[in-house]
Amino acid sequence: MSVDLDSELTRLGELTDGWIREAVVKHLSPAAGRLAGMLEYHLGWRGTGLEPLARPAPAGKKLRPGLVLLVSRAVCGEMTQAARNSAVAVELIHNFSLVHDDIQDNSAMRRHRPTLWSLWGMPQGINAGDALFALAQVVLTRDGSALSARLSAELNTTALGLAEGQFLDIDMQDGNTPTTLEIYEAMVARKTGVLFAAACRMGAMASGASDAQCEAYAAYGLQLGIAFQEQDDLLGVWGLSAETGKPDAADIVERKRGLPAAMALSREDAPDWLRTAYLETDGELSGEIVGRIIAHFDALDLRRSIEARVEDRYRHALDCLDQAGAREPARDYLVAICEALVSRRT
Repeated sequence: MSVDLDSELTRLGELTDGWIREAVVKHLSPAAGRLAGMLEYHLGWRGTGLEPLARPAPAGKKLRPGLVLLVSRAVCGEMTQAARNSAVAVELIHNFSLVHDDIQDNSAMRRHRPTLWSLWGMPQGINAGDALFALAQVVLTRDGSALSARLSAELNTTALGLAEGQFLDIDMQDGNTPTTLEIYEAMVARKTGVLFAAACRMGAMASGASDAQCEAYAAYGLQLGIAFQEQDDLLGVWGLSAETGKPDAADIVERKRGLPAAMALSREDAPDWLRTAYLETDGELSGEIVGRIIAHFDALDLRRSIEARVEDRYRHALDCLDQAGAREPARDYLVAICEALVSRRT
């Protein structure tokens, strides 16, 4: 069955936005009105002067809350209240991580807009990220049920995994941890995979799924999340600037230790010049070295190897959906998400 994935994700994203708006209004006090405005700026609802925007700024596809809600429907045919709370919490945790990532990466821009911390300073940026984290907990546990406690435990375990993934990423980029395929896989499973897995597990938990079903949906999400990052790393080297909006070979220019670099540097025959290029941690690489690295990656046929890895994860994710017994039409959307991630070019 053919489905309109973009329209459905847009619809679910708008629902999630509405629930988050309600949570911000309900749980942040008038005394901290500017803090609420900063959160709403980051979420795309206000401008740099904290004025409301007639049309929200681009804020991503909200794939993670969409997964929560689609899995809920795949389990029981509807979006339960616990699933709605979980969708909000997952999206808030994702944005908490983005606010802190921007500070750690010293990033001045996100989605073509100034980052929160670049406008209001690092202390307020850290505080705003903390507020997003805390608000996720409040929304998830506000009904005081045993189910909400289990969902909160899942979310906090996931947040710890995100912190571990960010630690490994920073440590690897700083040269304190070797750039190996093993370390890369550990990092990406935590930094990206765990939140996709948690979104799917929480959607299942919130809808009365069995333990086996919850595990199957979580496995689907994990494969999806890792495939998402591996495809992103592929585009960081071979993506077209006109499609990605980034400079050609941006990840090489910036010495990012993504999957292509990890695969090349993990080889026993990795040349000394390549290791030297990635040992440095400051500044961008010259055009000559960038071209040499791309040629080396091409000689190793890394692009095709990565495409095969992503395709394998796609098939594994579909097997997990079968094991979970996902019902239609939600299953069609979950399949379509896999297909979109494998074929994406931006």
